[in-house]
Amino acid sequence: MNLNPTIVEYFDDLKAIRRKLHTFPEIGTQTVETAAFIKSRLDEYGIGHEDIGENSVIARVEGRASGKTVAFRADIDGLEISEKNDFSHRSETCGKMHACGHDGHAATLLGLARYISTHREFDGAVLLLFQSGEEGYGGALKIIGDGLFDKYDIDYMFGYHNWPGMATGQIAVHPGPCMASEDRFDIIVTGRSGHASMPHGCIEPFAPVADIIKGAQSIIARKVPSHDRAVVSITQVHGGSAYNIIPDSVTIRGNVRTCNPGVQDMVEDSLREIIDGVSKMYGVETEFTYNRLHPVLVNQTPGIGVRAGEAVAGKGNVVTDILSAMGSEDYAFYMEKTKGCFMWIGNGEESPLLHNSRYDFNDELLLVGASLFVALIDELL
Repeated sequence: MNLNPTIVEYFDDLKAIRRKLHTFPEIGTQTVETAAFIKSRLDEYGIGHEDIGENSVIARVEGRASGKTVAFRADIDGLEISEKNDFSHRSETCGKMHACGHDGHAATLLGLARYISTHREFDGAVLLLFQSGEEGYGGALKIIGDGLFDKYDIDYMFGYHNWPGMATGQIAVHPGPCMASEDRFDIIVTGRSGHASMPHGCIEPFAPVADIIKGAQSIIARKVPSHDRAVVSITQVHGGSAYNIIPDSVTIRGNVRTCNPGVQDMVEDSLREIIDGVSKMYGVETEFTYNRLHPVLVNQTPGIGVRAGEAVAGKGNVVTDILSAMGSEDYAFYMEKTKGCFMWIGNGEESPLLHNSRYDFNDELLLVGASLFVALIDELL
């Protein structure tokens, strides 16, 4: 491991920052105290900053001469999970915790901020983006909508996520799709209610609901090519209020994940075809709402990440053949606008999973992540 020696000198401070952030997690875009803490650190490093999006922070650091602009993004929000760890830096807010490692991502980027505040031997500019609302709250879209790509001419953008199950410090770079899209759907099936003893006078909604669910589960097996990956999951079914009443309507909710935009289109179209067919067959009315929350995260220039990763971790510790994840990331929206890539850094093979109540970010990754960011600046600027 070829860690940047200056970053190594920061380790105790970075660890203290990360653990402090862990104690006060904030949800969605309501990251007021987290943003204030980040700004106080940037002030300490002599780096100017401004607000962007909703409770997100951006800073620009100029090098010794003009050149390209390279951006780095860290997410900063927590999750509505009650922490079950008992270490000294556990969450002090009941029902909230940093169960995805965004405390570590933010501390890593602050490590890069401190480094470039005194090491500006590069041609161009570095953008430091601390983003709220990654966990399904539209944080990236709010930042883009606030003019990120209009205000800043970004040539490349990079980010990383810690990854439980991978060896500590191992780096994964996907040549293409890295993380899946996420779509959410609602289906309302409406018939005609009545007494359970007289179904002939009703149009009961449960039989069509059963056929819709069965049809949805056949899409992946019958329509998705074997070399592609996709998931259709029914996650909620709501309807009925008594044993002896056939209800008017039943609501189905579900989740779709794909790693190919074409498959994403096909799944939506197939669900609509199934719903329309069932509606005609049973004589029910149906309402179908399909919301595309996140696109597929496609790495635009993975080779740069591979070279920087090898400079830090060595060729044997950079993997490019690992399967993409079926989880989603709103970093995908940035990759639709500029070049760059999103990388994984191993959080440890025995690490609890992300979004687990006993998860904790591995502090060793602070050194790997910040060193990787410095290597990317060396590679490009």
